[in-house]
Amino acid sequence: MKLKGFMDDAYGGKVRRKKRLEKRSGDFVLGFEDFVQRLGEKPSRKDVEELAPSDEKHLLSLVTSATPENNKRDQKTWGYLSGLAAERSPEPLILPARDFAGLGMKSGMLILDAKSKDQALSPPSHVGEGMTGGRILVRGGAGHYLGQVMEGGGIVADSCEDYAFRNMKGGWGVVKGNAQNYLGVGNFGGKILVKGKAGLRTGWLMHGGRIRVNGNVGYYLGLMMSGGKISIGGRSGGKAGWRMKGGTIIAQGYGPNVGAGKVGGKIFRRTAD
Repeated sequence: MKLKGFMDDAYGGKVRRKKRLEKRSGDFVLGFEDFVQRLGEKPSRKDVEELAPSDEKHLLSLVTSATPENNKRDQKTWGYLSGLAAERSPEPLILPARDFAGLGMKSGMLILDAKSKDQALSPPSHVGEGMTGGRILVRGGAGHYLGQVMEGGGIVADSCEDYAFRNMKGGWGVVKGNAQNYLGVGNFGGKILVKGKAGLRTGWLMHGGRIRVNGNVGYYLGLMMSGGKISIGGRSGGKAGWRMKGGTIIAQGYGPNVGAGKVGGKIFRRTAD
């Protein structure tokens, strides 16, 4: 059989339009690569949801058998699909820890295995980005941008790298170990708990919400923050509250130049926890 005949057979006689197949919900797909080819260069959750298999088993098979290429289109497509699969699953869904896992997730429970022998050396980034509900548990460390732009739901990870819970509007995040730099940058809401320590510029440009770090934090704690509350169980590095406009910072102790250029807000020294 010629290729054209095979393709016509596989796709039920549907013709290609502008070098890509017409999107129709429930259409049979040959696999993840085929699914991606039907989408545009910048697929949205709506695009993925419209094309995703309606059958739960078919959707799960598509997610678990996928091997996304190292590009944002493939990674974000898989991320949307993983969130959809978790939403439709009657029990917690366990998947390999990959970039963008749980992207835009609205409900359900997603467990990511970042300790697997097959796991890549770099921890998964953008996990739970844009989620509005549900729960994500990362068994192991998360990479950059954990829970970025969250509006609801909750995430638990053993540790995380830079820009965790950036531009957060709602929901909560728990880091059982240490967080790196730029934790909670630009937040408007939500709650963050780090049981270990955090790096530089925690709460930078924070407008609202709450951050609690049990250990020490680095320089520029609450840099230019205008609202919200930051509570530190340990000490802060130098220049905490630099150019602060509002909000509250509490820590056990501070480095030099605390509150330099401050025009509003409150800075307290913790006396007892």
